[in-house]
Amino acid sequence: MSIVIKDLNFVYNPKSAFEKHALIDVSLTVEEGEFLAVIGHTGSGKSTFVQHLNGLVKLQSGTLIVDGIDLSQKKIDYKKLRGTVGMVFQYPEYQLFADTVYNDVAFGPKNLKLPQEEIDERVREALALVGMDFEYVSQKSPFELSGGEKRRVAIAGVIAMRPKILVLDEPTAGLDPQGKKEILDLVTKLWKTSTPTIVMISHDMNEVAKYATRVAVFDMGRVVYAEPPQKLFERQDELIKMGLDVPTLAKLRNYLVSRGVDVPSDCLTVDKMAEILAKLKNGGEVCSET
Repeated sequence: MSIVIKDLNFVYNPKSAFEKHALIDVSLTVEEGEFLAVIGHTGSGKSTFVQHLNGLVKLQSGTLIVDGIDLSQKKIDYKKLRGTVGMVFQYPEYQLFADTVYNDVAFGPKNLKLPQEEIDERVREALALVGMDFEYVSQKSPFELSGGEKRRVAIAGVIAMRPKILVLDEPTAGLDPQGKKEILDLVTKLWKTSTPTIVMISHDMNEVAKYATRVAVFDMGRVVYAEPPQKLFERQDELIKMGLDVPTLAKLRNYLVSRGVDVPSDCLTVDKMAEILAKLKNGGEVCSET
């Protein structure tokens, strides 16, 4: 079991005129192997929530256990925790600082005081995982790279720590459609090959529908839903009331269902919808979900 959260509460500026309850009785379990998307309107508590997962925000009350590390204890091994949970912030390329790509990616492993041979191995491995050629980029300044390349280097610096859990806060912010696809395909590759559990904040419901295995919806500091995307996006009216949207294909699917057409709720990709519409056009029956 990767992450267990129970009755998590967090208040900014407690007992002052600026007191704000950011998290209220949040309970959630994230199993190893999940790709959990976290959604919610601005100020709903999602960023505060994910920053708890590697101790950037200290636990005030409730239970939070991350891969066996109990954050309610007085003594916490934060080095172990942050090696277990890799955090990629919004616009991670702004965190680049070293004179070479190699030194930037190697920063975390060096802090672990690993042997130089292992540091080299981790830098090579991380750059390869993000699709960058070690010989070509390792001695370049990261500031000479394109925006997409900088973001890849920043992500490489996180995965060089070999985290079991990767947390991403809007990893595609500011990218064009092709850049977004490349980063999300990269995240999916990491999920399948090296980082068993993904937790990703996103405002793009089409991304959520395509990549997530489950979605946690935050509203006013609470988790109101935590369920697979195909089930969640049937709740179109409730999501819109919370200031959220649903994917384009989910809207189409919900419209067809409202007109009496039996379309499976997992019809959230272009290929799947095209298949369904082709069957309907030809007078065929639509198969039920498996």
